[in-house]
Amino acid sequence: MSRLLIILFGGLLMATVAMAKITPKITKLDNGLEVWVVERKVLPFAVFKLVIPAGSVFDPESKAGLAYLTSQMISEGAGNMTAVEISDKFEFMGADFGVDCNKDYVTVSLKVTKGYMDEALKLFATVVTEPTFPAKEFVRVKNEVVGEILKDQEDPGIVAAQEFDELVYGKEHPYHRPVKGYIDTVRSISLDEVKEFYKVHYLPEGSILVVVGDVDYEPLIKELNSLFKDWVGKAPSYPKVETPKFHPGKKVVPKDVVQANIVIGHIGVKRSNPDFIKLYVANQILGGGGLTSRLFEKIREEKGYSYSVYSMFLPTLYTGTFRIVLQTKNASADEAIKDVISEVKEFVEKGPTEKELEDAKRYLTGSFPLKIDTNEEIASYLAFAAFHKLGPDYLNRFTDMVNEVTLDDVKRVAKEYIHPDKFTIVVVRKVEK
Repeated sequence: MSRLLIILFGGLLMATVAMAKITPKITKLDNGLEVWVVERKVLPFAVFKLVIPAGSVFDPESKAGLAYLTSQMISEGAGNMTAVEISDKFEFMGADFGVDCNKDYVTVSLKVTKGYMDEALKLFATVVTEPTFPAKEFVRVKNEVVGEILKDQEDPGIVAAQEFDELVYGKEHPYHRPVKGYIDTVRSISLDEVKEFYKVHYLPEGSILVVVGDVDYEPLIKELNSLFKDWVGKAPSYPKVETPKFHPGKKVVPKDVVQANIVIGHIGVKRSNPDFIKLYVANQILGGGGLTSRLFEKIREEKGYSYSVYSMFLPTLYTGTFRIVLQTKNASADEAIKDVISEVKEFVEKGPTEKELEDAKRYLTGSFPLKIDTNEEIASYLAFAAFHKLGPDYLNRFTDMVNEVTLDDVKRVAKEYIHPDKFTIVVVRKVEK
């Protein structure tokens, strides 16, 4: 096949994917659980993602890690089944089951073929609604979480990110804490506290179930109503949190590493901020565009400091962060930081060119269909959109929203939301004695 035909075929395929509208059917079960369903019968399987408002923002300060520990316990025994029996049943069905906890919410996921869907969904519902929290498994899981924290403390990238959050947010904001908590706080958590956290937060009203794949809407809703009929209650509202202030400064964390790990930035915006898409486009030009971004060109190509450098605005419920992340040799860390800040200042003061804007928009709109071409990817994006109340048509509107961003928009949001003079800088590096 000629190169021209390959290009034409690829463009046709992308256009076909892009034109396929993704419009979920939305309803509420009898118990108040919101359900989003996309019937997509391309392959005989489906993905289920249950979003529960039970993230680490609800942790008491002295019990940091409680939300994460609870999420890791729900599949350690449910109904009349042990952890091993639950795992074996999912494995026999060829089903992928998992639980993830972040700062805002918990996601319980299931991926299963059509032939085992009814059986797997019943097991999924049992794990979510009838966990038994066996004491023996609690001791093991808690020790495993402590082990994960110890392992994270050896990863300079994770250390830099966590230190950055501690400095940017301060002790008064729940985002300052690592999701997994701290060794001392995790060790202090009791089984009764885990049970109570589950009882208070794992409830249907306020939660969202996203289903994408080979399903039939009406029979599915009937089945879900039956499976979740005894799961009742309303999840508590998110706590009120003050917007954090800027905390400019620099912290060096001594660590015996070959490369310095650096995080530079400050508080950002909430995902609900109406300027978020404009910031997303602006960031694509500055440091989100991989091989074509300003930071990559300066720090990697021109200066040769780092193989990887990128920037991002974290999309979160409360005020997120704007951060630039890079790794470089210990000896060149200070110069790399200076050049990063210089490049950001120039971007904020002068803004991008029209060509940079058009290239960024072309890349974002052209690559987006490839990010939502599987059931799992669609389910993940819809779960995110549902939680942040971006609308059921968010995936269909995304390219239009990007294309509507103007050069004046990018220049304005860069000046309004990026402040190089207020940067917090964290460097994990080897310090010579």
